[in-house]
Amino acid sequence: MKNFRQLLIITILFYSVSTISQGSKDASLKDKKIIYVFGGWKGHSPKQSVDVFVPKLRAAGAEVTVYDNLDVYTDKDIMDNTDLIIQIWTMGKITKAQFDGLESAIISGTGFSGWHGGIGDAFRDNLRYQFMVGGQFIFHPGGKIDYGINIIDRTDPITKDISDFNLKHTEQYYMLIDPNTKVLAVSKFVKERYEKPEKKEIRVTGSVMPVVWKKNYGKGRIFYSSIGHFMTDFDVPEVLKMQMRGFAWASEGKYHEKEELINPIYMK
Repeated sequence: MKNFRQLLIITILFYSVSTISQGSKDASLKDKKIIYVFGGWKGHSPKQSVDVFVPKLRAAGAEVTVYDNLDVYTDKDIMDNTDLIIQIWTMGKITKAQFDGLESAIISGTGFSGWHGGIGDAFRDNLRYQFMVGGQFIFHPGGKIDYGINIIDRTDPITKDISDFNLKHTEQYYMLIDPNTKVLAVSKFVKERYEKPEKKEIRVTGSVMPVVWKKNYGKGRIFYSSIGHFMTDFDVPEVLKMQMRGFAWASEGKYHEKEELINPIYMK
C-alpha cells in the first residue's frame, strides 16, 4: 500500500510538471481564436500592423478577427471564446465598461499582448490597466536612435536561441515597470540623449531598462515588448521571433497551468 501511494504521488508530480512544461515549451497559435484590436494614435501605424501581422498569425494556424474599436471588449460572448487579444492602440481612452470586459476576460484566462505604445502607452488615465500590462511608457530620450538589446533569460521558450542584437533608428522606451514580471530582455541607456534642451535635468545614463517581459494576471498571460515604433523594426529577425513566440505563449492561458513568474528581485 505504501509503495502504491509513493507511485501515485510520483505519477501526479510527473503529470503536473509535464503540464507546466507543455504550457511554456509547446505554445502554439494553431487553432487559437484571436481578436486583433487596432486604433488610437496613427503615429504607431495601427492599420499597417494589421497588414503585417494578421497574415502571419493566420499562416500559423490562428483564427483572427479584426476590430477597429474597443466596444468588442464589452461583448462577453466574443471575449469568453477568445484565446488571445492583440491590441495596438496607443493613447486614447477606454470606458469603464470596455475595461471591465477586457480585464474580466484576461482574469478568466484570455491572453493579452502587443508591443511598444500599442499596449505600453495606452489609456494613460487608467492605473489598473497599467498594472495589468506591467509597465507604462514615460519618454524616449533622443528620439530615433541606435541601441542594443540584451537577452537575459536564454532558457525561456520565448527567447531561447536568440542572441543579443542591435536596433537602428528607432525609439528606446524609458518606462515605469512592475517588478513582479519575468523580464526576458533589457536595454542600457549608454549616454545622454535629449530631444529638447529643457529636458537636460533628466539623467538616464547607465540605466538598464526591461524591454521584453511576461506576467500573469489572474489566469491570463500578458506578453509585452517595447520594441516596434516602426513596423520595419520587425524586419529584424530576433524582434519578429520574440513577438510571435510571445503571442503563442500568451494564447495558452486557458489550457495549461499558470507559470510561477514573480521574482523578488530586491531580496536575496
